[in-house]
This record gives sequence, structure tokens and C-alpha cells, in this order.
Amino acid sequence: MTSERRINKLERSLAAKEKFSLWLRRAKAAGGLVPHWEKELSGPLAPFDWFDDEEAYFLFRLVNDVNFSILNSASTNQNLRAFAHCALDGIVRQIGRTSKSGVLVPVRPILQIAARARKLLCTKFKSLLGETETMASAIEEISKTNLGGEDILFSDMRAIFDAELSNLRATADLFDPLTDWLDIEPLRLKKLAPGSPIVRAKVDSIVHLSRAEALVGCSDLRKFKDALQRAFPEFNGLSAPFAMRSGD
Repeated sequence: MTSERRINKLERSLAAKEKFSLWLRRAKAAGGLVPHWEKELSGPLAPFDWFDDEEAYFLFRLVNDVNFSILNSASTNQNLRAFAHCALDGIVRQIGRTSKSGVLVPVRPILQIAARARKLLCTKFKSLLGETETMASAIEEISKTNLGGEDILFSDMRAIFDAELSNLRATADLFDPLTDWLDIEPLRLKKLAPGSPIVRAKVDSIVHLSRAEALVGCSDLRKFKDALQRAFPEFNGLSAPFAMRSGD
């Protein structure tokens, strides 16, 4: 028996979750999410035998859902951050002046600019930063809880996400003095504690949605319904139609 056949025989004897872990290590070895799927899509596609295991298939969906969400949002978030950075810089130049030593110092704020900056720009920027900070903590928690500490992100998605978060934090730090001039809350956010309600809610949303997606073809509609309602609490009022369908 060749070494390759022995390896294949050994792999077939592994439990489904162990096979998923083996797939994840091999997929990451490709050098990133994009190189991995470029390679996969270039050849014939066939489901893995461990897809029949509910938990293993859920983890497969979870890993790909999180990574593709980073890939899909990267360009939009970069553009939003760049726009906010330029807009904040424009406000500083309208309410500040450069001293002889080249240091920008504030002058009396223009009330109209202050009101608009507070309501629109600063609020929107903090929302973008807050969502990214929450996602960072959620990724850390999911990696620890669902993957035993293995980073759920592929190397290229990790680089994209870390750069995005670093740039947002740098913009917040750079323009934080602006908040004093306009008498508004700081742009920089406090570090989110692990297990905090906002992080927990984000984790639950991601995990339950992936589980619902993994259960789309499941014969037990109650499992799918439960996962979907956990992912989208607003669906909780739709229990009656689901119940009727499950009893058909």
C-alpha cells in the first residue's frame, strides 16, 4: 500500500469534525481565501463526505460566511473611511488655522458646521468604526468558541480586516481633537470587552445565520426555523405560519 493510499484510508476513518479541521488547514495552506477558491473552482466540484454531518457542515458554512463577508465589504468600507477622513480634514481646515510654527490650532467653531458634523459625519464615522470594532471582537470570540482558538480568517482576509481596522483607528485618533472643538463625544471608542452584550449579539447573529444556511436542505424544518429566528429575532412573530408548514 502506497503512503498516499494509507493517508486516504486514515482520513476516511476520521470523525466529521476532524475532517473539517483537516480541510481548513489545507485550505489555509493555499495562501488565502482567494487563492484557495480560485484553485477549487478551476476543477470539478464535489461535496465532501463529511457534509452529511450537521455540525461539520455548519462549521464549513461559518468559516466561509465570515471570510466572504470581509471580502465583500472591504471595498465599501475602505471608500467610506477615505471619504470620512477627507471630510473631517475639511472641517478642521474650516475651524482651525496654522500657527507660525506650522501647528494647527482651533479657532471659534462655526455653529452650522458643528451641527452638521455632529449629526452627519461624526455619527456616521463612529457607526462604521463601532461596527468594525464589534466585528473584530466577534471574530475573536467565534474563533475561540467554535474553532478551538483557530483563527477563522484566511491570511488574506486577516490582512484586509486588520488594515481596515487600523486605518479607522488612526483616523479616529487623528481627528479626536475635533470633537473637543465641536463639543461632541470622542470619535475613538472604548475597547469592547469579550462577552459584552453588543459583541454577544453580533456573534449570535453570525453563528445562527450560518447554521440556518447549513440547514436549508434539512428535513427537520423546526431546526431551520429555530436557527433563522435566532439570527433574525424580528421573525419571532411568524411562528404560526412556520408551525403550519412543519405540520403539513
